[in-house]
Amino acid sequence: MHLRIDPVLTGSRPRQPTGSQGVTETRRVDTVVFALIPEFEQVKVRDAEGHVYALTRKTQGLDLLALHEGQRVVCTVTRRLPKVLSAEAVA
Repeated sequence: MHLRIDPVLTGSRPRQPTGSQGVTETRRVDTVVFALIPEFEQVKVRDAEGHVYALTRKTQGLDLLALHEGQRVVCTVTRRLPKVLSAEAVA
């Protein structure tokens, strides 16, 4: 037996989706490489505001082995809970 609660009787309304679900908002961020960590297959980059992002071998569009300290990298980052989706080295 399943108990079904009628939202009209309880005074609650079904939750409506907010915004466009399934679509991740992103932004492009100019960063500079400041740390190479080969033992963890990771590169750390920092933007002009001081935010730090980690690039890994799973970061799309980038060859970590070709990067060097001081190099510019343009990252595509999610707005909410910032995560680097892809990155591109700038010559």
